Amino acid sequence: MKLFAKIFSILMFAAAFCLADTTTAIPAADTISADSAAAPASKKAVWIKLEGDVEPTMYDFCARAIGEAMQKNPDYIVFEINTFGGRLDAAFDLVDTIMAVQGPTTIALVKKKAISAGSLIALACNKLYMLESTTIGDCAPIVQNSDGTPQIIGEKIQSPLRAKFRNLAQKNGYPELLASSFVTPELEIIELKATLDKGEATERDTTLIMEGAKYMVFDDSTKEFWGTPKILVKEGELLTMTDKEALELGFSQGTFKNREEFETALSIETKSEVETTFGEDIASAIGAIAGILLILGFGALYIEFKTPGFGMFGIIGIILIGIVFLAQFAPQLDGYLPAILLVAGVVLFVVEIFVMPGTFLFGVGGIICMIAALVMSYDPANIPEYVPEAVETTFDATPWLFGLLLVTSCAAIALIFPIAASKYIVPLLPEGWTPMLKTDLETANSPTEAIQEIKAGDIGVAKTFLRPVGQAQFTMADGSTRLVDVHTHGEIIEAGQNVKVESVQEGHVFVSAC
Repeated sequence: MKLFAKIFSILMFAAAFCLADTTTAIPAADTISADSAAAPASKKAVWIKLEGDVEPTMYDFCARAIGEAMQKNPDYIVFEINTFGGRLDAAFDLVDTIMAVQGPTTIALVKKKAISAGSLIALACNKLYMLESTTIGDCAPIVQNSDGTPQIIGEKIQSPLRAKFRNLAQKNGYPELLASSFVTPELEIIELKATLDKGEATERDTTLIMEGAKYMVFDDSTKEFWGTPKILVKEGELLTMTDKEALELGFSQGTFKNREEFETALSIETKSEVETTFGEDIASAIGAIAGILLILGFGALYIEFKTPGFGMFGIIGIILIGIVFLAQFAPQLDGYLPAILLVAGVVLFVVEIFVMPGTFLFGVGGIICMIAALVMSYDPANIPEYVPEAVETTFDATPWLFGLLLVTSCAAIALIFPIAASKYIVPLLPEGWTPMLKTDLETANSPTEAIQEIKAGDIGVAKTFLRPVGQAQFTMADGSTRLVDVHTHGEIIEAGQNVKVESVQEGHVFVSAC
């Protein structure tokens, strides 16, 4: 009787801890093994891949993908997760969006890793499954110190993050106390198991998960009853689990070798996948190197600030910083990107011709933008698949070969025609209608003699804007005036301003404002 009374008192003591939310009993998880029988009813699933850093671009894609998935009325929305984490604000937006899904069962399938913010996203789903040799956990918020080492942020950030994990655990049936240990390294979690002796057999009756600090207040008889505790999470460490540990601790519902085995176990017969758009891919790629672009952009602006005038470095800095900040709008402008690039190419050409001639940077940039616009607007499905009936092919010729021949021929004509027209047709146009110079080279004046008469220190007047190339007028020794092509060292000089010859090198006259 004393033994049963002691056991009863101990169990009541443990129950009191459970009601006080200081312990967590491991739930009997409704696990699905790879060998379990599939349900007879076939299911429909939509797959959404969440890979890479957790950034606002991932949230934009996920929100759009969930909207498209809901239109297909699936039984499951499967989020295939493979991430080391990322920004906490983007993760919170992702979690709120996933939790708002009504109707389909949301499932997280850890493909390789769901670390940091990835674990938060995984627990936002109704069910969690993992592939073999995968990991999940470690969601402490960190910042970089001045020396580059990571440091865990204090209670100000940890408290709402722990509350978010508790909310997800309560909603989806995950172990609440263990979920908190994803965030807080000061939390030690132990596992207690009580056993009852029944003759020769030993039966495990109760399993409790509690904070290590709570176990320390037990008296000696209670500690003796529970035995040596098993440490699940050491103090100073964060909970990070393998697929097997996540299954044992009640987080994962099952572990599978591959995606096909997972689909078989859940009776998924109809499936589709929401793909990222080109604009989302661009935004993601720019986001991955945004830090480098910002460093280069501000570095170029610093060099421009240290040099007189406004030139190439300033323009490069503005472009790089603009790319970073405008990349966030790439997903929304996905269908308009070819038109935007085409307009940008034309603008760069205008700048090259009228604003900063001779730099070639804007001309090359314009060509790249226009080529990119043509490539993005090109649809391979528009290649004509046509084989003339009169042609008897003795080889394995597929229709797309003839379409490819047609496209190649059109490209050759587009290249040859302007060259032929500029050589044979344009020169025949009357004076004033042709952009080509018709002056006889035998009677043309060469500026070489004038350049030879100019020496360092001569003063002239800029007749055109020097950006940095233009023309200046100098007075020769015989009193005549000559227009000479001049260059500046990156300085922009307005027309009408006096200039001074700095040097004459290999037929080039370099001047500066005076």
